[in-house]
Parts: sequence; structure tokens; C-alpha cells
Amino acid sequence: MIININGELFSENDAKISVLDRGFLFGDSIYEVTDAKDGKPHFMTEHLERLWESARKIDMEIPFTTDHIRLEVNKALEKLNEERAYIRIIITRGIGEISLSAKSAQNHNLVIITKKLKKNPDWWYEKGVEVIIAKTKRTAPDSIDPSIKSGNYLNNVMAHNEAVKKGAFDAIMLNHEDQITEGTTSNIWIVKNEVFITPPIQAGILEGITRKALLYLLKNTNFSVKEKPISQKELLEADEAFLTSSTRKIVPIIKIDNQTIGSGKPGQYTLNLLKSYKDYLKKRREK
Repeated sequence: MIININGELFSENDAKISVLDRGFLFGDSIYEVTDAKDGKPHFMTEHLERLWESARKIDMEIPFTTDHIRLEVNKALEKLNEERAYIRIIITRGIGEISLSAKSAQNHNLVIITKKLKKNPDWWYEKGVEVIIAKTKRTAPDSIDPSIKSGNYLNNVMAHNEAVKKGAFDAIMLNHEDQITEGTTSNIWIVKNEVFITPPIQAGILEGITRKALLYLLKNTNFSVKEKPISQKELLEADEAFLTSSTRKIVPIIKIDNQTIGSGKPGQYTLNLLKSYKDYLKKRREK
């Protein structure tokens, strides 16, 4: 693991940040996660655009340029020197008095965590995964906007812990209208009558980078795709279901709350989309 803190590279044991940093004290930070193949990060432009949007929504003025962040990411990746790497970019509001006032913060901290990313288990894609519907609800947009990718992540942690206790892969979260929103670190999709469906942003979700790429791919093929609210009943009666995220790509769901989805095996539409997405990523890298 190589960690870049404000331009200096550290090992995992040597990397340190003040306990007075607002990211630690209040979750007053923003972040993005992606992966890299052969030192080349996936969708870096899109991730940085979303990072800036998160900053805007919490009134954080980022004192760095996108070029500077790219440079620091590449510096860490070069030192790490792994074929496949995990990348986490964090910007905190900095150190200040122990006060809720954001004006007390000084000197934003830029932290970039890179580590070797092992190959995702084959069984995710060959056998599919089991998930639950969490009792923990997704934070309402008029409370903390889910489209902000911030360090305040306890809501998702609690939902994921429900899944862990039940031996499930992940938890699906509902909004306060009991509509499906997303997984704890991923977007969710269903396939019904040959139509791909995913919840709209208005349901209270983070606009995933992979989600956005798949919408683009599907809309430029012969497949039908919709962004619309999904009820629990519709989720459980889906022909196919899958999760999407930057590091996991597309993971088929075969069971939800012990109810079998479709045939109980990864669906053909899901697997075909996974192949198309891998081809799409390869072409992007080759450009």
C-alpha cells in the first residue's frame, strides 16, 4: 500500500493525519474510489468531476487543480507498481478548532490511498451473489444528499453490517417511500421482460460512474433501458438483477432475502452486458 498525503508518499504504517482533522471529527470530507489497470485509472475525468460536484454541494472550495490530483495519483501508482490497483482520493476540509463551524478549518488535506487490488472472485460472476433488503433506510435527500460522496458514511456502514450478520454479500437500501435505491457501495439494476431498469437519481441515489457508462452503452444498442422507481415487489419479481460499481463492475444477484431471482443463476442479459462493458473498458484504455 502506498499513501500520498499532500504530495508525500508513505507506507501504510507511516501514513498519519491529525486527529483534529475535520474529516476524522465530523466526516467533513469528500472522496472518490476507482481502480487502475497497468497504472491507468478508469474514468478519472468522471470521478474528478463528481468530486468537484460533491465539494460544491458541501460548500468546500478545493484548493487543488484536477491536473495536480492526477499527478499525485500517478505518483502513488508508479511507486505502488501493481498491475491492478485500488485508488481512493480524499479531500478533507482540514484542521481547525473542535467546532461545527466550517470556517474554523485551515489547510485542506489531500489523501490518496493506493493498494494492490486482487482479481475479483470468479464465483461472483459464475454463481452470483445473495443480498438482503436492509432495515436501515437510505438517508433522505433533504437531510444529507445521497449524491454527495462524503466521509459521512455511517448510514451505509449500518446497512452493510446487517448484510454481514446474515452472511449476505451486500444490502439493498430503501428510501423513506420504501422504494429501492442502491446497495451500500453500488447501484442496482433489474431486468424485466427484456428491459433494463435502474432507480432514478430522484429516488435518492449516488449517480454511479459505472451506472452512467452502462446507460450510455445500453442506449446505444438495441436494448431497452429505463430509469424509474422500483418497488420491493418489482425487485423480487425481476427476471434478473445485478449490482454495479467501479471496482466490482457488474455482479449478478441470484437471491434477495432468501427469495430466488429468476432462474437462481446469473442471467444471460446480465452476463452479455458484463462482456460488453469489459470490451468498452478495454477500448477506453487503448485510446
